[in-house]
Amino acid sequence: MSFDASHDTLSKGVTGAVLVLLIAIAVLTHSLIAVGFSALGLVGAFLWSPLGYEISDGFLVVRRPIGRVCIALDRIRDVRPASIDDMSGCIRLFGSGGLFGYFGLYSTSRLGRNWWYVTNRDHRVVVTGDSITAVVSPDEVDGFVAAVRKAAAIKPAGQPGSAMFGQFDDTGRGKRWLGALVAVPVLAVVAAALLYAPGPPSYTLTRDSLAIHDRFYPVTVSAATVDVNNARVIDFDKDTDWKPVMRTDGFANAHYRSGWFRVASGKKVRMYRADSSRLALLPPKGNGEAVLLETADPEKFVAELQREWGRGS
Repeated sequence: MSFDASHDTLSKGVTGAVLVLLIAIAVLTHSLIAVGFSALGLVGAFLWSPLGYEISDGFLVVRRPIGRVCIALDRIRDVRPASIDDMSGCIRLFGSGGLFGYFGLYSTSRLGRNWWYVTNRDHRVVVTGDSITAVVSPDEVDGFVAAVRKAAAIKPAGQPGSAMFGQFDDTGRGKRWLGALVAVPVLAVVAAALLYAPGPPSYTLTRDSLAIHDRFYPVTVSAATVDVNNARVIDFDKDTDWKPVMRTDGFANAHYRSGWFRVASGKKVRMYRADSSRLALLPPKGNGEAVLLETADPEKFVAELQREWGRGS
């Protein structure tokens, strides 16, 4: 016997908002690392989410993509629709608070610690026992309660013989900690990507090359490819043709950008910029791409570059 589990408005809204946020992170950071970890967290949440419920082969089963939660029917002591008092003082200890549902370890004043496998908060049903309490949310609450009571042979209140809820077989129980190991790095990577602010990149200048030491897009520029005579300092406020308008392959957040960008003139450039609008321009010889580099003192850098490589190069 199967019971569907549909999502309430909040769960749909939270899931949609998270999807939009992940898309925004991908657009803003353009970082494969951030996108990859974010997608991994999203997939992890879906894998642990409840899809529906079954009464089968002596068990009350919660269906999930990652594996089934099986509660032995002969160990269930009671099953009933949740009351307002059951949910008072509700705290989520570990799990999802809306993304693909409400699942994981929760705590309430009346029920104590309990496991949630819920998709709709208006359909919550409490399954209680001696050592374990679970909360589920079938669409057909009355039919579900009646079916479980019949299958579990639960006797009316006040009569002896009700079985204890001592067996709780979660086939994915050991994997729950994998969810934590996935979620924590995802949040850390997303926060790091949004807050990453290393300042102007360091560089190494020699007679033959310029090595720009960037974490994401390091590069070594050969002196032979640069029009040293026309190297200069540009200011985006004045030299608007060089102002970047689109990232084509790079990293970017509010404090740092590196990689390939397209500027207002339509040219594709390699740019390394922190917070300054004044950068050193290394124009290419022939049809190559220019390099825009922020340094602590761009005038000093250009003078050093021309002195090292020679104005007649």
